[in-house]
Amino acid sequence: MGTIAPRLAGSQEGAAQPWLRSARWDLSLLVGSVVLAVVPYSIYVILGGSALEEASIKGTAAYQARVLVNLLVTIFIAGPHMYATFTRTLLDADYVRRHLGLLALSAVIPVSVIVAAVASYESYVWLLTVFFGLASVHALHQIVWLTQAYNRRARIAISLPSRLIDYAVVFTSLYPIAVAKMVRGDFRIGPVYLEYNHLVYGWGWFADLVGIVFVVSLVLFVAKTIVEIRAGYVNVPKTVLIAVTVPVMLTLPAFPNMDTSFQGANAWHSFQYLALTWYANRLREQVTGRKIGFLHWLPSRHRSQGFWSGLARRLVSADGGSGWTTYYLVCFALVPVSGVLIVLASLVWPNLHAGQPGADEVYRYMIVLSALLVHYFQDTFLFTDAQAIIDSGGMAEPGPA
Repeated sequence: MGTIAPRLAGSQEGAAQPWLRSARWDLSLLVGSVVLAVVPYSIYVILGGSALEEASIKGTAAYQARVLVNLLVTIFIAGPHMYATFTRTLLDADYVRRHLGLLALSAVIPVSVIVAAVASYESYVWLLTVFFGLASVHALHQIVWLTQAYNRRARIAISLPSRLIDYAVVFTSLYPIAVAKMVRGDFRIGPVYLEYNHLVYGWGWFADLVGIVFVVSLVLFVAKTIVEIRAGYVNVPKTVLIAVTVPVMLTLPAFPNMDTSFQGANAWHSFQYLALTWYANRLREQVTGRKIGFLHWLPSRHRSQGFWSGLARRLVSADGGSGWTTYYLVCFALVPVSGVLIVLASLVWPNLHAGQPGADEVYRYMIVLSALLVHYFQDTFLFTDAQAIIDSGGMAEPGPA
């Protein structure tokens, strides 16, 4: 295991743990928020009644519970997190100037999504299939982005084999049980059987291979961690994050209603993302020396007396003037726009794919995926910049949690 040992940049630098902001902030918002992963399925079980296997049958209590959980997660966490990306891209004039071509290319995605959703039911199912594949990679990519930041924050030169072990155990954690379901032809989201079932049906060897790769990655990670602990240079924030991520991602596909169980991963991932994007914006403000408008909007525009202005001042006071409230409200305010577009889509294409499984949700997916896949595309590049969430100047201002 000597080949995975890091090179300490200095005895003092290797001594302190490399929390991104503070132990309390990281453990509560990035790690402890994993409790959100159990909330969607818990609500579903409470509201769905005893016949939870009927979640795919329209009109049943389980079906309605599944739809309600999806709606709640989308409105309050996943929707705002999706639009939070644009606070670092479209709402950053410097980013727009540097990456105008990339942003222009993003416009192709909503067009492609709408065409796929409308063209045929088969293309709609393929759209969902591609989406869930990208969603899984995106959520795991965020964890890897965090591990990269923790490595760099520690100012310790981590060897390539050590980094690859971290990445391997994260990126393989979600798939052993999920692939086993695909091989059995039992991978579905609500009433829709995704195309994975047809692609790998009966490939028992493939499920075994995925499982073996994960187990090998896990064993190497555990062994590496033991070596690091004994040698006294373990990166606690990164190790705890991975140790929490792996069992959660591994077990979520085991639930019979994967639509709702994956909403657990979505809720945790989205909450993490909202916190990290707020932090990236605050650090950008610190580096450039220029205030970001939406982080200071409420204090500057609510001087008058009255209920709403008083409420605004109390909200700002509650978050310590960190800008968290106005940042979240800006992201949240865009969610109703999606709702309006969903209604418009149902009027433009009435009874789309009528009679097919899951056809009543096509309008929601059509609009949400238009923005969500743009979010994935832009984050593919944002997640290459670990420095965006590393404070090089000792930031000590108040923030969420």
